[in-house]
Amino acid sequence: MLPKKYKLPAKDFRYVYSKGLKFRGQYGMLVALASSSAPKFGFVLNKKVGNAVQRHRMTRLLRVIVMELVKELELDNYKFNFEYVAFEFCDSKETLKADVITQFKNVIKE
Repeated sequence: MLPKKYKLPAKDFRYVYSKGLKFRGQYGMLVALASSSAPKFGFVLNKKVGNAVQRHRMTRLLRVIVMELVKELELDNYKFNFEYVAFEFCDSKETLKADVITQFKNVIKE
């Protein structure tokens, strides 16, 4: 479960998407926008990704991956709001994690 301090409020999704830097991967796009607080994460999966069960599974996988990355990459030190927009279904945690890690490393380089 993603702790509340890491959840991006619904009202901020549109702003982050319109103003943030976009980093595209195979399964989705990571949008990052500088922030003044701890990093916050939001996930968007549209109906093209699959049925409700598949979308929910992918959202759960993304939450677990993000929490692992917060610890591994020490993302608490970075002041960004992140939004992940998925456009292709991925059932493999390892494959999805590799894709997301690449995008996070691109954000850190910027």
